[in-house]
Amino acid sequence: MNRRHGVVKLQVENLDDLWYLSGVINKGDLVRTKTERRIKAREDMARSKKGERRVFTLTVRVEKADFNPDSETYRISGIVEQGPEDLISMGSHHTFNVEKGTTLKIIKERWSSTDLDRLREAEKAARRPKILIVVVDEGEATFGLIRESKIEYHELSRSIGGKYDIRGRRERKMEFYGETAKFLSEMLSRENISAIIIAGAGFEKENFRRFLSEKYPELAERAVVENISSHGRNGVSEVMKRSKIKKIIEEITSARDVRLVHELLTEIGKGSGLGIYGLKDIETAAGLGAIKKLLVCDNFFLKNRKRLEDLMYMVKSARGEVHLINHRGEAGRQLNSLGGVAALLRYPGHQYGNK
Repeated sequence: MNRRHGVVKLQVENLDDLWYLSGVINKGDLVRTKTERRIKAREDMARSKKGERRVFTLTVRVEKADFNPDSETYRISGIVEQGPEDLISMGSHHTFNVEKGTTLKIIKERWSSTDLDRLREAEKAARRPKILIVVVDEGEATFGLIRESKIEYHELSRSIGGKYDIRGRRERKMEFYGETAKFLSEMLSRENISAIIIAGAGFEKENFRRFLSEKYPELAERAVVENISSHGRNGVSEVMKRSKIKKIIEEITSARDVRLVHELLTEIGKGSGLGIYGLKDIETAAGLGAIKKLLVCDNFFLKNRKRLEDLMYMVKSARGEVHLINHRGEAGRQLNSLGGVAALLRYPGHQYGNK
């Protein structure tokens, strides 16, 4: 990092890095990285040939950027300002597809404290262990890997037969347990997972836990069992809201997002005056030093950056917490329905909060 000259060089290592990066790069910034383009010589154009693919370094001034967690890519489009002039025209448009393994430089006229905090948080997040929740039912397993950027879901479904087919049913159930355990092992080999939470509404969670103890003791050592009333993805969300689990997953951003927004909605629902939304009311509360936790959707932040940076500074100056919420997750969708920004207060604020 060379803040004096406004240059930061970084390498994308995982999906979470892309999410953090999406909150740092803004319209007007310069981004420099290697890219691949098909270059046509004059004879190729005359003969309708496709041309040769070449790899070279370009610098573009950002006009648009879009992060897609489903395809695990971050597309940055802009106008070419630096590059090999014999291969590409200055002033033309180009799009970078930033993905895992990409190294790039970001050049800004001014690096704000919010930008730098987000980069530092990305570094911390890379070292944080992840939590894997598996909700187990009869022949159904829903996996929720709690990432910084989102909850990554996987489903496994197998037909185990009716309850009267006792022998065949037991064999198929053991096969299902084995497939579920194998999937868990594969995820642990790829990710820095510190704990597995096995959850469910019936007895299947205990049955599966016993299976792991017998067949996969190394997995069983990391697993804890939690009783829930929901199934599937709703079950994953229910686990994250449990106070018993809070200490285990308190450092994982997407789980934290769900808890924070759940706390906010609870206070709003009670009419306690401790939960407010609406930018004008929140700015008034921040001016009084009343904000304990400020919640901001990342997409709302990008659209209102200058105003929100000033708000965040006020909150931090009064020793409040600032949390950027991923707008693509469950918590982000709920927060966006409230306008994209909300706050939990130190004391009731009926005089400036929502009534």
